[in-house]
Amino acid sequence: MKSIALMAVAGLATVASAQSLDITLSWDATSVDFGGTATGTVMASFSGFDDGSYLSSVNFDLIASEALGTVGNVGAVAWNNAGLGFDGQGTASGADIIGIEASQFSLIPPFSTDNPVMVMSFEFTAGDAEGVLSYSSSTAAGAPFSFSVTGPNFSDQPVGFDDSSFSGDSLRIVPAPSAMALLGLGGLVAGRRRR
Repeated sequence: MKSIALMAVAGLATVASAQSLDITLSWDATSVDFGGTATGTVMASFSGFDDGSYLSSVNFDLIASEALGTVGNVGAVAWNNAGLGFDGQGTASGADIIGIEASQFSLIPPFSTDNPVMVMSFEFTAGDAEGVLSYSSSTAAGAPFSFSVTGPNFSDQPVGFDDSSFSGDSLRIVPAPSAMALLGLGGLVAGRRRR
């Protein structure tokens, strides 16, 4: 009797491990000049769920590696239920984005069955310090869900989400070419004065 129960539990673990959710952050540029802007887009793709499943709820933060600029225009995704308090916008705090809460429910349209599906977009404005901006994810905002997937049977299927589920492209902040030329010219002038 005990061995049968153990086999059933092992079978459930095998099914659960086949399900995966990957969150990716990509930029519309590889680098941005001082004071320039770049748009970041967060996408979610999932596999191992029933046909017709879709991303039903999201809660996470994006934490910047350095304060190299500021975030604005955090865009709500089309499938949010704003009337229920989910607008997908979060709060911009310097270069961080805190409290992204997005949701779509099978009984309250609209919802998107796209896979991958866009979770959010935002605009980053660089400061005047050179460096490389990268983001990590956090699900410590305290909402009752992190990521979940809903299938045709309308039951939420929580998805294990950790740092290994998130990958983000880096964005390089560099001086504008004209600023570099001016710096070079200043160096030449200073060099001639020393002679």
